[in-house]
Amino acid sequence: MISIIVAIGKNGLIGKGNDLPWHYPEDLKYFKKTTLGKPVFMGYNTYLSIYNRLGKALPNRSNYVLTYEDTLPGEGIVIKDLVEFVNNHEEEVFCIGGKMIYGMVLPYADRLYITRVNKDYEGDVFFPEYDESLFELVSSVESGDLVFEVYERKRA
Repeated sequence: MISIIVAIGKNGLIGKGNDLPWHYPEDLKYFKKTTLGKPVFMGYNTYLSIYNRLGKALPNRSNYVLTYEDTLPGEGIVIKDLVEFVNNHEEEVFCIGGKMIYGMVLPYADRLYITRVNKDYEGDVFFPEYDESLFELVSSVESGDLVFEVYERKRA
């Protein structure tokens, strides 16, 4: 099962200069609790931003990275073929960004974990447009400026 996890601000904002435009410890805890012990995959720039901030890959998760590079610093595992990767994982695997990877994965996504950030921030990266009617809201929890939502793909 392919899941996307993302925090989205007003107007679809997700990033600023290869980082988050905001800092909400509650959202970081939610991300950690939701993805811990599960495989995550991301693009090269997202991996490097995590690696540079932490000095390592995300702990207690297999970190798969879609890249043309042959090697990565730290414990990142190179993926060359996204379609092969998503088709060969039955357990829940989390796509954690960035924008290009989200756009490539949306057609395969079974579940979306979206944290809505209801406050204005400046940034330069936005979540790709997608057909929201393909997904059904299954849970929503409000907490201050944040709303934690989970969507499941509708089945025909």
